[in-house]
Amino acid sequence: MFPLLASALLVGSAARAQAPAAEVQALTTRLNQLMRNSGAENNGMAFVSLANCGLKQTVRKYRTPDDRNSGNISVSSSKKGSSWGLKTDDKVQFELNLALEWSEVGSVSYAPKTNEKGGGRYYDVTIRRRAKTNGEEASGIADTISLALHTDNEKEVASLVKKLDAVRRQCSGRQG
Repeated sequence: MFPLLASALLVGSAARAQAPAAEVQALTTRLNQLMRNSGAENNGMAFVSLANCGLKQTVRKYRTPDDRNSGNISVSSSKKGSSWGLKTDDKVQFELNLALEWSEVGSVSYAPKTNEKGGGRYYDVTIRRRAKTNGEEASGIADTISLALHTDNEKEVASLVKKLDAVRRQCSGRQG
């Protein structure tokens, strides 16, 4: 009887442990759907990944078939929970990666914006690194990550920001 009870508890614990991963995957999928700008005129894209208690944004523009200028360049930097990387090669004209560990993030917020071309509304979600220990604002290329969510549904954006903040709190071990 005891082994059966112990295995039931283990299965139950495993199921609970997997639920947040599924929620994070669903959140990632929805953010990436909203980051696609159907009105964009270029061959670029932006997407986000939430893994290993961090957030990584990638902005990429592919080369056009008539763009024969290419060179392989890759530069990156990582310091105290934030990182950035820039690359170009024969297929990618430009790729920028920005990443922050959730334990380094101080705030997640959003604000409505208007698209300069066409006037469509979208929301800018801002993930900002926490202030330095001396009270100064953090500064650097990866200290603020902005995600443009192409929707006019503020209620959904507010819900997504709340979920992002919940992931941040869970990963950084704080409940406040």
